Amino acid sequence: MVNIRFYGGVNEIGGNKIIIGDENNSLLFDFGMSFSIAHKYFSEFLQPRKCNGILDFVEFGLLPNINGLYRKDYLEHVGLTYPERPAVDAVFITHAHADHSSFIHHLREDIPVYATKASKAILEALDVTSGAGFTEFIWLKEAFSLMQKKDGTGYKRLQGSAAKKERNIKILEGKKIGIGDFEIEAVPVNHSLPGAVAYIIHTPDGDIVYTGDFRFHGYGGELTRKFVNKASDIQPKALLCEGTRIKEFLDKSEEDVKREVSWVISKTKGLVIVDFPVRDIDRMNTFYEAAKNNDRKLVINLRQAYLLKLLEETDVNAPRLDDENIRVYIPRKNWGTITCKDRYPEYIIEQDYENWEKEFLHHKNAVTCDDIKNSMHEYVFRCDFFELKNLIDIKPKEGSAYIRSVCEPFDEEMEIDLKKVENWLDHFNLLPYYQIHASGHAPGDEIMSTITNINPDMVFPIHTEHPYLFYKMLHHRTSVVLPELEKKYNI
Repeated sequence: MVNIRFYGGVNEIGGNKIIIGDENNSLLFDFGMSFSIAHKYFSEFLQPRKCNGILDFVEFGLLPNINGLYRKDYLEHVGLTYPERPAVDAVFITHAHADHSSFIHHLREDIPVYATKASKAILEALDVTSGAGFTEFIWLKEAFSLMQKKDGTGYKRLQGSAAKKERNIKILEGKKIGIGDFEIEAVPVNHSLPGAVAYIIHTPDGDIVYTGDFRFHGYGGELTRKFVNKASDIQPKALLCEGTRIKEFLDKSEEDVKREVSWVISKTKGLVIVDFPVRDIDRMNTFYEAAKNNDRKLVINLRQAYLLKLLEETDVNAPRLDDENIRVYIPRKNWGTITCKDRYPEYIIEQDYENWEKEFLHHKNAVTCDDIKNSMHEYVFRCDFFELKNLIDIKPKEGSAYIRSVCEPFDEEMEIDLKKVENWLDHFNLLPYYQIHASGHAPGDEIMSTITNINPDMVFPIHTEHPYLFYKMLHHRTSVVLPELEKKYNI
């Protein structure tokens, strides 16, 4: 009998970890971090220890205690057994947000991970550009092992290419994937980063639909409508539906955002400074178009530049790095030599930057703080919380503006960070600022119409803090099951 178990995403937004299986096969859908648990126990400078393998994560319920799921080096280092057989046959990722994919780092490398080409590109960008932490999404770097020194006099820690193993990432290409008695079908949806999909799982006991995260108002909103139509045609046994914004019934579209930011840019004489999610390509396109229509260049950071380079190998609609309306900001780092080219040779300047950053230092569209300072009216400059220090170098002049295009704070830590942002803006005379944002999630009325159109036998509300609202609004027409962690649900 086919069953579903939830190991995350229950009574919270994100942290999705769902196993669907029978007596012969098991499939894991998403393997994300629970932000609510992570923020409860950890912070920027209080992090789980790598030396303790998976144990710090398991201690607080961030990782489920499932035998056969985790990488060999982490288990054996803390005296745990590494089973010969994996706990699941495959992992299917809906999209590359951390609350759906972050714990790929901990997976054993012989478990295949299915993702879209765009999701793989995002995960690769994170893998390469993240300075530290648990971000081995594409390449697993074997830890806690030794290698013999070349001169044979002893041993040293295994590192570099010798420690690197490529994970078994399989690209979703629009075909059904057969695993045992299951057939898995990935269906594109629109979300606030490229490459998002929902899944239709065909099983001997009936079809299961898992929405992942979705919205209708982005530039790819038609993808979500096609998914709903496809899911409604099969009349599934079970629908696993996200409900991030189940309580909200007003929505702002990406077109609304474009119109509003275009207006702000058009009336601003100085520098336009903006903050939008680093991997939200729809939002990048919005600011790109708004900047271009107002004869300005959009300035992105190095991590975004690296991601765009990878996305050029996909079908994602994103600006190209060589576009005349794109600029790549090269910040002052370490010695700050990038603005002292008359004093330092090129090889010294390059030492201020990571290997992956160096290729952009000589890009034809590279700019520095001096370029922006001297021509503020020509640029829309992306600057997030961690990049505010760049304003010290640029010194925005009177008549500049700041657009905040990210979500409102929803916890105490985010409120503290926003207050710090406001202090910086006040210091540089950028108050009041403009809050212009549209969510990556569908509002409550669209969630309800989605469920009504798909018409499943039973609904499991996930990725929501308000699952009871699903029951309140739907129990008269379909069975609403409020999931509990690790409980088995037969379909």
